[in-house]
Amino acid sequence: MLESLRNAAKGWIAKTLIFFLAASFGVWGIADVFTGYRSGALATVGNEEVSAEEFNIAFNRAVQQMGAQTGQNLTPDEARKLGIDRGILNNLAQSAAIDNQAKALKLSVGDAQIVKDTQANKAFQDANGKFDAAQFQRVLEANGLNEQMYLATERQNRLRRAVTDSVDSNLTAPPSLVKAFYQHRNEQRDARYFVVKIADSEIPAPTDTEIKKQYEANPGLYTAPEYRSIAVMKAEPADVAAKVTLTPEDVTAGYEKYKADYFTPEKRTVLQITFPSVDEAQKAKDKIAAGTEFLAIAKERGFADADVTFADKTKADFFDPVIAEAAFKLGENLVSDPVKGSLATSLLKVIKITPENQKTLDEVKGELEQRLKLGRAREEIQSVYDSVEDARAAQEKFEAIAARVGIPFQLITHVDARGAGVDAKDVVVPGKPEILTAAFGSDVGVENDAVSVNDGYVWYEVREVVPSAVKPIDKVMDQVKADIAASKMQAALVEKAKKLVERANGGATFESLALEATATIMTARGLKRGEGTETFNPGALQALFAVPANGYAYALEGDGKSAKVMQAQAVLLPPFDEKSEDAKTIATSLQRGASDDVLAAYLGALQASTGVTINETLWRQISGTQTQ
Repeated sequence: MLESLRNAAKGWIAKTLIFFLAASFGVWGIADVFTGYRSGALATVGNEEVSAEEFNIAFNRAVQQMGAQTGQNLTPDEARKLGIDRGILNNLAQSAAIDNQAKALKLSVGDAQIVKDTQANKAFQDANGKFDAAQFQRVLEANGLNEQMYLATERQNRLRRAVTDSVDSNLTAPPSLVKAFYQHRNEQRDARYFVVKIADSEIPAPTDTEIKKQYEANPGLYTAPEYRSIAVMKAEPADVAAKVTLTPEDVTAGYEKYKADYFTPEKRTVLQITFPSVDEAQKAKDKIAAGTEFLAIAKERGFADADVTFADKTKADFFDPVIAEAAFKLGENLVSDPVKGSLATSLLKVIKITPENQKTLDEVKGELEQRLKLGRAREEIQSVYDSVEDARAAQEKFEAIAARVGIPFQLITHVDARGAGVDAKDVVVPGKPEILTAAFGSDVGVENDAVSVNDGYVWYEVREVVPSAVKPIDKVMDQVKADIAASKMQAALVEKAKKLVERANGGATFESLALEATATIMTARGLKRGEGTETFNPGALQALFAVPANGYAYALEGDGKSAKVMQAQAVLLPPFDEKSEDAKTIATSLQRGASDDVLAAYLGALQASTGVTINETLWRQISGTQTQ
């Protein structure tokens, strides 16, 4: 059992899960989609236990975060099919083994250091960079934690790091290995090449036998997807808003309520030069008064214009309230006296003032009315929902409900799961991703719950299901013939280019071969492995770098109707610069890879030496594999 868990935790899944389990507490999610599992030890690792509750929380967190990262909702069953549940359990067992080792080594972490680091954490600080106890409590509450739970979690994480960091913290990649990777990545080649083509007329027409064979051997190419006809009615704020009427008093009251939203505060463009003391600032002010340009002073102090220019800032945009107050009292194109702020002493110059502006009711009336109608509509959505649900309970048809309640109805005929119609064009579907997913998970005659979309609701029912089926051959004849022609064209190009390369390797000159093919020899310089260009696609680059200098190669072009015949020329191995960013990136990547391998080996050995026992009965219950 444990070995299968370890195998499931290899590769990209393991890396993803390790990321989830090591995520900072600031992004923890505590919600649990699992209910009904009995408590108890799911796994015993030495003297440590992994509970079912721990597994449920970790599994649910991983599913949620994978969904957030991919933009697709991942169900628990889908996650189990990917092996995520086994990877989670393996990682929890590894963590328990680390905890067991930390206790065996008698490691400990004092609360004082945790408190000190917590106070220095920017997530818990106010705008002035000081620890904010209220903010700390808000973050804890948002994550379902209290101070004791936070301290316990931090203590556990630090003890785990103390064990694992000692395993891989001092690994470095050998310089020779970094150099080899560096030169492999940055190797450059020049190439001489010409392009050979085959005319469509040179490709024989497909025979009846070939057509039949292609059609029968590749049913997936000629299969129509499943189509469904879906009846949809929706009630979104924009739909209901069209029926909302407003009185002049409503509009006036709305303007007073949202007046601040139509106010633009005064903005200023301010030049600010900082000085270490008031005396130095005053000397600079005197030079400016004597005729020196303000920005010239900034340049003398090593500042670029952009460093001292704060364009179109409101008073609230300035971090230092003392500087803000002085800047917004200063007249345009005037230079301030030295201003001693909270952090530094400055000279200020205002070069542009944009006055505050309060838009009038007449200026915003149209926008405001739409806003008020949408707001009223949002309040009325629930009553519309109740009316629709009452009508559905009375077995009324969608068309009748939509007409009586006054909401849009749409009958969508023959749409596939991607939202395309029979003509392969996109079909307009309200709440498209959600409704298509739901409709293709339902069936004809099933009464479905409304889907919440855009602050409103969409109701749907499947009216017809057209199963996926292979199209009749007469409907796809043109496609079948085109596929056969493309296959023959590719085979002919490969054969032609391959023979030219063989003759070049046999002694024929590149020039004579190009002349024979009525092609022009061209040159490409500075080609790099893996960096495609307009004329060299990845396949051509791979073929070019697979042969030695002066060797010959060929590759099909992207159009499917031509091929490139190439001669590799100068091979440039760049001098190794261990201080370059590229070399540093390679060294870091190699170090990380080696660290991961060493840590994985250590954790595997630690589990084996500690001893891991899985509660098979409880695991089958949780994983959904329990036999009936």
